[in-house]
Amino acid sequence: MEGLNHHLYLFYLDSSYQSCVGTLIAPQWVLTAAHCFLPDLQIIFYGSSINPGDFTGEIVPHERVIIHPNFTVTSPKDDLMLIKLSLPFTFSTRSFRLSTLKNGVKDCLILTWLDNKDFIGNSNYKLRRVGIQLRSNINCKKILGEKLLEDMFCIGPTLGSQEPCKVVTAAPAICGGELQGILSWETGCILTGYTVVFTDLYNYVPWIKNIMSTK
Repeated sequence: MEGLNHHLYLFYLDSSYQSCVGTLIAPQWVLTAAHCFLPDLQIIFYGSSINPGDFTGEIVPHERVIIHPNFTVTSPKDDLMLIKLSLPFTFSTRSFRLSTLKNGVKDCLILTWLDNKDFIGNSNYKLRRVGIQLRSNINCKKILGEKLLEDMFCIGPTLGSQEPCKVVTAAPAICGGELQGILSWETGCILTGYTVVFTDLYNYVPWIKNIMSTK
């Protein structure tokens, strides 16, 4: 995936309550977090522009939403959701490769927008790229304790800006050229060095592939 325009594989998921990031994993399938199952969902593609203010965006129709069957609103466990588009998305012929590795040391790229309901048309809110090296969960377990559940991994804390911010949730973690995780929850903004927790996709790949092949 090196050298590719990663933003070509991202959708802005807008709703009347909260915004999320959706990641294209197949021509007709978008992966996001289950907590993004929100009212009045709209899937918006911003083309090659990393600045939504440069482009009004194209609403992409979808036909169904599939939440992981074990997800509950009281826990971040199994925080995954698939969205089937009404038609294959033909703007791009490539999509992110799902995780084939678990653990290890990998360079990761986190992609998201700043979370501000008024950002459309505002040139200050560009897509953010955060490069981080993923290591073991030992430090995260010390910080988060039992909050760090199985099939999750953590990034941070790291040195960052002191500017207050909040990023759009469900951001993808691209590690070693693969889609390794989807942002589930955080202790604060990743841009300011707080701890961010991702659903580790490695053990969910069979569920994802099964849904895409049968639905």
